[in-house]
Amino acid sequence: MISTLAFQTKARTVDHLGREQIADCPTAISEIWKNAFDAYARNVALDIYDGEEPTAVISDDGHGMSRREFEDRWLVVGTESKATVDHTPFVDRNGLRARARQGQKGIGRLSCANLGPVLLLVSKRRTQPFVAALLDWRLFENPFINLGDVHIPVTEFEKKEELLRLLPELGQGLAQNIIGGEDEFRKARLTAAWRAYDRLYEAEHAAGVTNKLGLPSEEILSTITSISFGERYLAEWPVWSGNSEHGTALVVTRINYDLRVELDEAVADSSARAARDRFFETLSSFVDPFLDPTERGSTASQLEFSYIVRAWDGSNPRLIVGSEKQFDRRLLDAMEHQLVGTVDAEGVFTGRIKAFGKWVTEPCIIEPPKDLAIPHRADTEVGPFELYIASMEFQASNTTLPRMEFQRFQELAERYSGFMMFRDGLRVLPYGRTDNDFFEIESRRSKNAGREFWNHRQMFGRLAIRRDVNSNLKDKAGREGLLDNRAAKTLKVLVSNILRVSARRYFGSDSDIREEVLPQIKASNKAEKASEARNKLRQRQRREFRTKLQAVSSELPRFNKEMEAFAKSLSIGNESEIGAAQQQLEVFRDRASDLRLPGAPKSLGPLEETYSNYRDNMRTTTTLLTAIAADLDEQIERISPAQPRVLLERQIARNAAQIHHRIQQWKRSVDALQRGEFERIRDLINYRNKHFHNEASPFLARFDRGELTYSATSKLLDRMKEDTDLENAEIFGPYIGALESLKESIDLENLASFGMEELSDLRVELERLNSLAQLGIAVEIVGHELQAYDDIIGSALRKLPDEVRNSKAVQDIEFGYDGLTDQLRFLSPLRLAGQRIQRWITGTEIAEYVAEFFKLNLAKNRISLDVSAEFRSLRIYDQQSRLYPVFINLLNNSIYWVGAKSEGERRVLIDVIGDEVVISDSGPGVDPEDVGSLFSLFFTKKARGGRGVGLYLARANLAAGGHKIRYEPATADMPLKGANFLISFRGAEFDGR
Repeated sequence: MISTLAFQTKARTVDHLGREQIADCPTAISEIWKNAFDAYARNVALDIYDGEEPTAVISDDGHGMSRREFEDRWLVVGTESKATVDHTPFVDRNGLRARARQGQKGIGRLSCANLGPVLLLVSKRRTQPFVAALLDWRLFENPFINLGDVHIPVTEFEKKEELLRLLPELGQGLAQNIIGGEDEFRKARLTAAWRAYDRLYEAEHAAGVTNKLGLPSEEILSTITSISFGERYLAEWPVWSGNSEHGTALVVTRINYDLRVELDEAVADSSARAARDRFFETLSSFVDPFLDPTERGSTASQLEFSYIVRAWDGSNPRLIVGSEKQFDRRLLDAMEHQLVGTVDAEGVFTGRIKAFGKWVTEPCIIEPPKDLAIPHRADTEVGPFELYIASMEFQASNTTLPRMEFQRFQELAERYSGFMMFRDGLRVLPYGRTDNDFFEIESRRSKNAGREFWNHRQMFGRLAIRRDVNSNLKDKAGREGLLDNRAAKTLKVLVSNILRVSARRYFGSDSDIREEVLPQIKASNKAEKASEARNKLRQRQRREFRTKLQAVSSELPRFNKEMEAFAKSLSIGNESEIGAAQQQLEVFRDRASDLRLPGAPKSLGPLEETYSNYRDNMRTTTTLLTAIAADLDEQIERISPAQPRVLLERQIARNAAQIHHRIQQWKRSVDALQRGEFERIRDLINYRNKHFHNEASPFLARFDRGELTYSATSKLLDRMKEDTDLENAEIFGPYIGALESLKESIDLENLASFGMEELSDLRVELERLNSLAQLGIAVEIVGHELQAYDDIIGSALRKLPDEVRNSKAVQDIEFGYDGLTDQLRFLSPLRLAGQRIQRWITGTEIAEYVAEFFKLNLAKNRISLDVSAEFRSLRIYDQQSRLYPVFINLLNNSIYWVGAKSEGERRVLIDVIGDEVVISDSGPGVDPEDVGSLFSLFFTKKARGGRGVGLYLARANLAAGGHKIRYEPATADMPLKGANFLISFRGAEFDGR
């Protein structure tokens, strides 16, 4: 006799599908966020709150659930809504485009159990009451309870204030899953099940194999009775704050370790750091950051979905992960190596390649491996997909990137590198994490790092698939990758082949492109490095020169007065006074030597006048020394000393003592520099000694975990040894060469200075030749154009009737045109098209314009803008487009620096002093050493928003109109004690003058 039986489902099935199935906490969060995406949320947030019992809240503004939907869908495991085509009603899409469903199995909600055991779910659908439910996932760990005996308490309410009042009732309903309810048969089953589970714990506890702290039933009941959810946890939920009429919030308490460590980033425990790093690595690129923002019509590029994770310290949030903290594909546009394209249904890659900073002209086509059969059956086909990869050279000496960009990309790679996978714009895990090598990038690299090129640590990449065309690429239940079906195997082979072929064809050591361009790049980087060293030396010399010039410029006049006084009083009456007079002259000579400056830089800029005054004073010094020495010699000759040899011996002794003193000063400087350099080199050597071991240890760890074979690990270590040795050679080789040059008494500084000056002269000459060439081109173009017009006009004039041609008017036209043509043909440069209108512009017009322009900024920073009557009465004949930007820039700078003050007067003044306009403010002013660079291109001291071009352009604009601008330090003559810019306007009228 045949009978039929049904599966019996234990409550523990839910635990297996939820807490035990999901790989880790960040993956669980990702699953819940995808549910919010499927609910057409625009925003989803994870907020982690501190307190006696830390709590986490995941909230969204999706369409929410009614009680009926909660019972029929949320509480139904494997609901059909995930297995069918999305038919979300238009009203539930919240104004968004139709979205491809992310959930596939209808069990993603169970991943909540991974975050913590106790869950309060609150949901609100538009025009429907709130629905709330309370769960303790530990109920499903009891292996003796049938799933049907676990009852989840659910309630509805109209006003949010009712929730906290209903919590005790929900807790009582939840507790009945342990103590039983009114149903005597269910109560008996539950009592027996929990008694059996507690006995199991006692047996395991006695054997020392349990991971629980007490009897399971008592632990759960204790938690239920102590549940305390405050409004603080729901304050950020858009529904609770009134910013949305619909959405869902999941409030979790007794949160797990991965969430707790996010509350205190100062925890130095290595496991906490590893948990935080993995959390960031998993969630930082939840939404595809590689989408091309210029691409139109793509559903994925218009997701309108943002996410955020915040940790709360009291009322202060700290951003951990979020859309606004996510990097953007536009940040990678400058990377020197890129692969961009699509793979069609036949497995053929077609796209573009950028190698060593230049886009390859020909399209890149990579066929699938010849031994791969592309499946086309509906249940095995892969379908088309997109690829985007950006990378850079691993060694600075090989890169085409500027040094700062190279460093910036290195820092970016520390946080965001990896080869990720996205389905319809959202991340597919675990691809892109450091512990995942699905496409065998590191495995191939371990065999030949140079040839295979691609490296997880320095590549930014993504593979983009879609559910509608890649339906066979499905996730495993635990989200630890794709199901290992034929489609996934084929995808792996296709992508691995594209990476292998592209590396060998364009980027790796076997590439013809690398062989061709790398020597040029290395030479260019070597020259750039030398240029940086020259600039560094030049800046140091200029800085030292400026500092010493300022010091001696104030000292020289006093010194000269002192010598003048000595010269006037010099009088030797007898032989005994000769020694003192000679000694004083020697002191003067030593002081004069200390006041002499080394060779001045070619371009002194604002130091020209100071240096000119210094030279005048130094000439006076030399004249005075010569005069004193001559006078002293005359007086000694007049006395005719009886023992001249004794005087000479004393002079030798004095001179020797002075020389010895100066040598000792130099020795102390040399000793200090040598000690500092010795310590620096010692620390550098210690660091480089440990560097290889620190970099090699992760490979050994991967070998221990079975991720790498012995052979692969050995090859990786050999490659790393070569790279490290090359880096060490680049560090220590030039240093030893410099020491050997010093040993040979080669003056490196003079050698470098001479080279810099010679290079500077050559650059000036090159600029002059370039200007001359441009002028020649301009004259050639103008001459060519005028020749054509000359032919046209000359032909037309010749066709005029004789009586018209012979008229005085036409003869004047011919004469004038001939003269103009002759002049322009040989002298005129190219002119910009269009006419610039000049007119009289008053100070009142300028004042009213800038006051209106900066109205909001002035009010926001509480700064007063005052304009004097003298300025308002000013008249300037020039172009409005030339003058207004000057005042805009100067006032913008003043507002920035005055606004940066924490206290004191906050004022900007536009006034007139003499025949100059002054823009004065009460800010901190300009440091004296920076005054000379104020009007230099790209010079800025702003911490934010500064580009260093404003003052440069202001001066250029003014110079084009014949006007001048200068900076004046704060003095008694200046209106305010901050920055003061004075403008001399050519032809300006001051109150009728």
